[in-house]
Amino acid sequence: METERDQGQVNAVAAAIRELAAAVCAAVPEPPVDPDALLTAEQVGELLHLSSRTLKDQAAAGVLPHHRFGKHYRFTRGDVAEIVRLSAAPVKSPRRRVSVEDLAEDFRAA
Repeated sequence: METERDQGQVNAVAAAIRELAAAVCAAVPEPPVDPDALLTAEQVGELLHLSSRTLKDQAAAGVLPHHRFGKHYRFTRGDVAEIVRLSAAPVKSPRRRVSVEDLAEDFRAA
């Protein structure tokens, strides 16, 4: 009798997992038809949670990789990967503060 109850729980968990998987699949956007398609600043901004204006400004300044067609900025998937890599660059550690006494001692030693 205990086995039937356990099997019922397993079936309930499996059904819940299938329902969750279906919900996740429905929420994920369809992949683009062409993986080499160029993305607009607006599309990249949605992906990276940045404003399209910031992306355009940074691209115009030469900070971000991009392709420009007239006044239009476009980004490849490789460009987006590079932008993500650049944003993950290590942050500089803060400067070490030197006391005036240590500085004066260095001058006396010289």
